[in-house]
Amino acid sequence: MYQYSKEIDNPHIFQEIIEHRKETILGKINYSHSGNLASIFSTPEAKELIAKSPCKQLPEQYFIIEQLSQRIFGCLLICWTEFEIFRTIQNSNQICNNKKQRQTYPSAQVINEHYHYEIVSDTALDTRLFHTEFCEQPLLLSDAIVLINIATFIKEHKWYEMLKILNISSKGEHFILYQFDEESDYPKIISSALIEPYHQKKNWLFFDDFFQSNKWNKAESSEAITQYFPDFSSQKNQPCDYFNTLSCSELENAMFSSIVDKTRMCGVIRFTVNGPKMKLNYHMYLAQKGLANALFLSGRDMIFSIIEQPAMILFYQEMNNVEREHMPFVFTGYQDINNSGLVTYKGICLTKNVRYVFNQYNFKEYNVKIIQRRKLLK
Repeated sequence: MYQYSKEIDNPHIFQEIIEHRKETILGKINYSHSGNLASIFSTPEAKELIAKSPCKQLPEQYFIIEQLSQRIFGCLLICWTEFEIFRTIQNSNQICNNKKQRQTYPSAQVINEHYHYEIVSDTALDTRLFHTEFCEQPLLLSDAIVLINIATFIKEHKWYEMLKILNISSKGEHFILYQFDEESDYPKIISSALIEPYHQKKNWLFFDDFFQSNKWNKAESSEAITQYFPDFSSQKNQPCDYFNTLSCSELENAMFSSIVDKTRMCGVIRFTVNGPKMKLNYHMYLAQKGLANALFLSGRDMIFSIIEQPAMILFYQEMNNVEREHMPFVFTGYQDINNSGLVTYKGICLTKNVRYVFNQYNFKEYNVKIIQRRKLLK
């Protein structure tokens, strides 16, 4: 597939197949399905169609690709995922050929022992090599982040929508957390996140149509919002009444508009944490702490965020209760997107307060708070 795509100069073969098949599947179920790609391609209609009959709008050889994908990987989406992994690794192979090079880390901040973090202004221009949990060879920083995104969001959580916009992860401003190992020439990426600048709000995932639909429920009280966004309802005589009239989307846009100094905020997407299973919770703790520190020190004290990691949600919920003067996360909306029981939340992370709570609670205490919240909800 890799050689074929190069010969015809088209790396988007899978995307074309998926988009045509998606339209056909949705047409068969009268566009009533609201789930993501993973859900759509798991419907009985999809199983009756994929690799069973060719798509008239596509070249004949594309149907062969479809059949091979289904036979070898059991799923067209899984095959596309593995293809992008292969392409990503090949890109670093061709550019650096694994040649050792002396690397410097002038912006690195120490967070704990061998763990360092920094903000990279544009990963596309960074020539350093990093190891990942998902590949034996070191990769360029941009490719390492792309590979981690594929492994974390797509392979693990089945967010196949990201496959057609993977290039977003290979450029732009990023937070990275990495670990040095005396036995390796290059550090290993532990966490990464793409930072969306304030002046590109129209391109933020947070304000994408999918996350601004009327399916989202409001999650926070007006008291919490007016405490941290005093200009939100300053022109209203009855703030609570005004709050109640707004939909979740209207509320979020009003909060954004109420912030006078827009340079203080940003969006953060594709926040990943990886490593050995026994260290994942510790890495999650360090990554949240490092991200809040890095963004606060860079002048950003508000992060518009979408989170579905249960441990993060539980910790912020607990902190909002016990540290009311240092509330770390203002929840704005929530939705069980695929009716799976996994609830996705939206909100605004207050980096100054997050720094405070992570300085107050060590890793052991952090876990205790999560467990306490989980028990309370049960």
